[in-house]
Amino acid sequence: MKESIKVLIELGYSENEAEEIVNTYPINNLKDDTLKENIKKNYSLFISLGYSKEEVIKMTKSLPTLYGYSEENITNKINFLISLGYTKEEVIKMTKSLPTLYGYSEENITNKINFLISLGYTKEEVIKMTKSLPTLYGYSEENITNKINFLISLGYTKEEVIKMTKSLPTLYGYSEENITNKINFLISLGYTKEEVIKMTKTLPTLYCYSEENITNKINFLISLGYGKEEVIKITRSFPALYSLSEENIQEKIEYYKEKNLEFIVIDNTKRLMQSMKKTKARYIYLTQVKLIDIDKSNYNKLFVNEKNFQKAYGVSTDSLIKTYGLEEEIKMMNKK
Repeated sequence: MKESIKVLIELGYSENEAEEIVNTYPINNLKDDTLKENIKKNYSLFISLGYSKEEVIKMTKSLPTLYGYSEENITNKINFLISLGYTKEEVIKMTKSLPTLYGYSEENITNKINFLISLGYTKEEVIKMTKSLPTLYGYSEENITNKINFLISLGYTKEEVIKMTKSLPTLYGYSEENITNKINFLISLGYTKEEVIKMTKTLPTLYCYSEENITNKINFLISLGYGKEEVIKITRSFPALYSLSEENIQEKIEYYKEKNLEFIVIDNTKRLMQSMKKTKARYIYLTQVKLIDIDKSNYNKLFVNEKNFQKAYGVSTDSLIKTYGLEEEIKMMNKK
């Protein structure tokens, strides 16, 4: 195997890595000349498919048997995955993080898709989930079922678990301890367990935010003049606030303060979901064109759905944004 080791070292592997690869079953059964040619051929093939040199080395270190597959085997697996609904670029990206996908049989992959469909996902949703979490193909049916049952035991319904994992497939990769610790951390901040469960139904990504990230967001809101209890109330009502940038949050809060509408932040926090472009354009139109004073009694005019807004005023929000957007940009520049 000396020639094969030499080739691998020339490609960028360390001597120890090269030795581990050539000693991996079943490629260690190949003659040295055959393995050497396989290495050269497959290495070139992967580069031609779109992997970088570093990615090929990383993939083959975790799955040395890639050097034992025929070109036909590799090409057929890519074409099979494309036939399921992935693009070639997505297949390449998925196999970078899960090289063992090349080792799964078509039957194994098809069965996993059918199993996930039986749980309540559509095929399109399974394809989308596995694009962001390819390792889902490596989880056993028992592992997946157990995670669903664990989440149900926390207070979610099965339907809620399915919905949450559609938007956050990585939830299947979190340990029960990790999930439990995040819930306990949020409870320690001042939420009840029931509130945490409700918040994560609408913002599952809360489970992937670090404790530091969450704490920093709370401290940032406190720095804007709110008490901790108010911050807990705000985020309880609108958990997605944790997903917004500090710049976005500050812009919204400062604008509502400027217009004497700060009560929206505390009393109707969900309104912060609306983009500032839409809010500003509507505010200018309603106050300057329609001469309506926007206050606590009628502020919802800023947030009615588009159909009702057009019905009431005969103008679209998009056209208002085009009309008044530049005016707002000039104001912002002058402030700076």
